Amino acid sequence: MGRGNRVTTTTPSHRSQELAAASAALPDHGRDRAPRVGAASSILGYFSPGRVPPMSRPAYVRDLVTIVFFSMTLAAVDNAFVSVYVKQTYAGVAPDVLLNFVVAIVGSASEIANILSFFWVTASHGARKAVFINGLQLAVILLVAALALVPQSVPGLLILAGIILAARVCWSGIILLRPTVWRANYPRERAAIVGRFSSVQQVIVAVVGVALGLFLDRNPEVFKAAAPAAALLGLLAVAATRGLRVRRERSLLAAERDPAVGRRIGRPWQGPAIVWKVLRKDARFAQFMGCMFLLGFGNIMVVPILVIVLRDQFSYGYLASIVLISTIPYLLMPLAVPMWARLLDRAHVVRFRAIHSWSFCGAAVCFLLGVVLHAPAMLVAGSLLLAVGYGGGSIAWNLGHVDFSPPAETSQYMATHVTLNGVRGLIAPLFAVAMYERLRAWNLDVRESASLVLVLAVVLAVAGAAGFVWLNKSMSAIATMKRSHV
Repeated sequence: MGRGNRVTTTTPSHRSQELAAASAALPDHGRDRAPRVGAASSILGYFSPGRVPPMSRPAYVRDLVTIVFFSMTLAAVDNAFVSVYVKQTYAGVAPDVLLNFVVAIVGSASEIANILSFFWVTASHGARKAVFINGLQLAVILLVAALALVPQSVPGLLILAGIILAARVCWSGIILLRPTVWRANYPRERAAIVGRFSSVQQVIVAVVGVALGLFLDRNPEVFKAAAPAAALLGLLAVAATRGLRVRRERSLLAAERDPAVGRRIGRPWQGPAIVWKVLRKDARFAQFMGCMFLLGFGNIMVVPILVIVLRDQFSYGYLASIVLISTIPYLLMPLAVPMWARLLDRAHVVRFRAIHSWSFCGAAVCFLLGVVLHAPAMLVAGSLLLAVGYGGGSIAWNLGHVDFSPPAETSQYMATHVTLNGVRGLIAPLFAVAMYERLRAWNLDVRESASLVLVLAVVLAVAGAAGFVWLNKSMSAIATMKRSHV
């Protein structure tokens, strides 16, 4: 199904430019190049302000400093890291059932936080965006610093989960507001610039995670010093953001404060009604979201079960678990982006998902085989395929919905997508752990219980991927019939 089958006014050339720029923002390992001065010089040149349009350079420098130092703060509450940290640190302290449910919650904290996306839209409406982001940064920093005070006890486990959720909720507000600032400050080459920021964040979170895992294996108490250190580094990001100027901010705020615009924004509690309205009006988008729900539900089920078996079946410590769950996918994900960007440039997002989704299915199958066969190599293969899936998902997440939405309703379609992601992020991990614990109560061992849960995860992911294949064929057939009658 080609570009001619779109249901919106989005032009191929516009998204082609965005995707080309996004690909350009990532290392290109497939071209013959002239000799370089050195790897370090090449990397530094890649992020140099000189590669940014002159008017955007002051903002770029401040944003890059913010990304570098705030990523170190975020690493302390990264989903993958905290799920491993909770499982490893509180094993033997809290009852296994309670511990596994907490692992499920903190491991999908960022998805759960998406449920509140409508709240941040309303709360920040008419407010100075850089100032608002500064406040959220300080909230995240205080919460990360507070992690050092949490005791290793059952009440401490619950307090820890609450702090992590609160930090991820604040971070979700920053994620929601940053595109508004970036749109104003980077009118040209925005996708390329944001691609650099994303690459920096993923790499730093992965590297810090490895470092923490290495030290935690030697002494779990090191986190009580690492959390405040991460928080202090985040203050440098706050200082950089505080001096950030948003171009044309006065006109932006004036437009937001227009009463007519305010009425269209609505209130946070109207979010579910907006989601329902979008899905009821656009049947194809509703079918697309249904397939996404199945695929995403299966994917999210995998992570908490993987965290559990890495300790309880494979007897892995902090470092090995972190490497498998976060380091491999995070570090290799940018390498997969150019390949997926070329596909999404040529195809409607439904066709893209009909191909891309199978990488997640393959990852789930590898994890299942790794558990069933007690084969670490299959777990590594699953992590590699997860990196491939993440690479495509990171693009389709930001651009896919525009293939359905009218230009004036893009934010509503995106909010619908994000909210549904939050719903499955809340339900799927709890369902997976509940099923696992029920099977354990029936006297199945760790391997047998985890395997059965992963079988269901694979079935759901495959159902979602197959749904995309069906939807692609259905939409293609209709488009072909329409062309034949022209």
